[in-house]
Amino acid sequence: ADLYLTNCSNCHGVYGEGDGPVSPDLPVELLDLRYLSQRNGGVYPADFVTEIVDGRITRSSHGPASMPVWGAEFARTEAEGESDVDARVQAKTDALNEFLRNIQIND
Repeated sequence: ADLYLTNCSNCHGVYGEGDGPVSPDLPVELLDLRYLSQRNGGVYPADFVTEIVDGRITRSSHGPASMPVWGAEFARTEAEGESDVDARVQAKTDALNEFLRNIQIND
């Protein structure tokens, strides 16, 4: 939840509803992240979310393809003491996927 709140909520909103304080300034309307599973036939699209987050699939609101926003950000060396950049990015992406999976509304 902390990772999402720090990195995603300004655009996507605290609860994933697409209503973050930056969202009115974006060139696209953000979808409600709580309905990812519903829009994907009842299955949470973890691989798709991972590809969006790490930059393999681009969205205009996430910046140009040459500069994936969160893949690059998550790869930064921090006080985590890890030298394996791929493992650090994967761990953060997995944590975001788990958070998003837990907020899904399946009605």
